[in-house]
Amino acid sequence: MNAPRVLVIVGMTATILAFGASLSAFAAAPPPNPCKLVTVPEIEQIVGPLNAAPKATDPSTGEITCTFRPSARLDFVDISLHDGDLAAWMRRNGGKNPQMAPEFGAGSFVTPDFEGFAELYAKRGAFVLRVSVPKGAQSVETVKAIARKALPRL
Repeated sequence: MNAPRVLVIVGMTATILAFGASLSAFAAAPPPNPCKLVTVPEIEQIVGPLNAAPKATDPSTGEITCTFRPSARLDFVDISLHDGDLAAWMRRNGGKNPQMAPEFGAGSFVTPDFEGFAELYAKRGAFVLRVSVPKGAQSVETVKAIARKALPRL
């Protein structure tokens, strides 16, 4: 093998290794804090005053959720982040009558009543955003209003 060819091969190998290392560093980046996807004033504008500050789960448990506790109308609002694709989430949690929500991106959907909850699922980048509230007269509008605030920040 001649010297120029060896240098090209060594250079290409180094570039591939460096690119792969940067990809794995990106993939290992921590997920966003779901409590920062919607501000307290924004959530209060949608659901009314809160009883307490939002509370995040410990990501080391595998659950990435922020719970808001409104003082009236709703028991809770959960904003969660998941991996996977929306089709799998629809098969698993779509319930009997999921409604497509194309305004939030391809494959996005709302479940107006799945096991007593209204939930919206939308994907941005590597994460599936799930907004959950107890089922009620305004629950679908509520999850959509919250997702409109949270999704662009994901």
